[in-house]
Amino acid sequence: MFFISNLSLVIRPFLVCIACLILYQGSIFYGLLPSSEGINQWQANIIKAEKYIYNRDSTPIVLVGSSLANNLPTKYLSDRATNLGMSGGSTQTGLEIVRKKEIKPSLLLVELNDTIGRELDTKLVTPLFHPLTSFIKIHFPMFRQEYRPTSVLMQYLENEYKQRNVREVERQDEKQVINSDFRQKMIKQLVEDRNIELDTQQKQSIVKEAEFIKNQIADIQKEAVRVILFDIPGESVVDNTTKQRQIRELLKSLFPKNSFEWLPELPARKWITSDGIHLVQSNAKEYVSQLDGVINRLLNENHS
Repeated sequence: MFFISNLSLVIRPFLVCIACLILYQGSIFYGLLPSSEGINQWQANIIKAEKYIYNRDSTPIVLVGSSLANNLPTKYLSDRATNLGMSGGSTQTGLEIVRKKEIKPSLLLVELNDTIGRELDTKLVTPLFHPLTSFIKIHFPMFRQEYRPTSVLMQYLENEYKQRNVREVERQDEKQVINSDFRQKMIKQLVEDRNIELDTQQKQSIVKEAEFIKNQIADIQKEAVRVILFDIPGESVVDNTTKQRQIRELLKSLFPKNSFEWLPELPARKWITSDGIHLVQSNAKEYVSQLDGVINRLLNENHS
């Protein structure tokens, strides 16, 4: 009797736990819980990668890059697109995810600038393709980062806030950012830092990582994926500094137009950033709109 009593004490919590897990998974399945976009940079990158990897459908357009690409609202592209721009990361990480996923996009947009000097984030990529954890996360989404209870709660509170005249607040926030003294100081500092020659160490790093990217692209292109290289504009005073010009020239020589397809030049305009590097959201939306027009034209030319 004592043994049976102790056994029931163990089994009862176990069954309650199983019931809670079933209830949680059911809430996700029926769309009762909002998926999180991440409560920090690391988690946001993992969530983005998991959504792409564990989605069994094909995504026509994929964009890979750094935080500059991550800042682009690709929901404004006319075709369904996935943005694998990684905050604080590099193009190599997104490329590796695309390379390892069995189903490939038809069009891959690859951001190329000084951020490729950062290496592939193996700590992020490797666990995502582990056979056992991949199987679990595909069939039981509650084990993905986007459905962590704390993240779900934070996302719910954020969604509630956004429903309360958030558009007007965002417009006011953007105006404050653009007119802030802090922004001007950041741009001035960037100009000073980059109005020098490209140093040997950074050049060697870019050359090394460029070779790695070429190999990634070559593997992906074996499966009939069209790859287009591009860079994202920023503040003209920063883009025209000595170092930035040299980096652009170096990348053009490493990825020559006779071997790689580059995105055609977009109409010239004055781009505004929040920090000298990342476009403010109104400009990011405008850039994506222009990008969409160019992509549609290229695809139409291909079909004609």
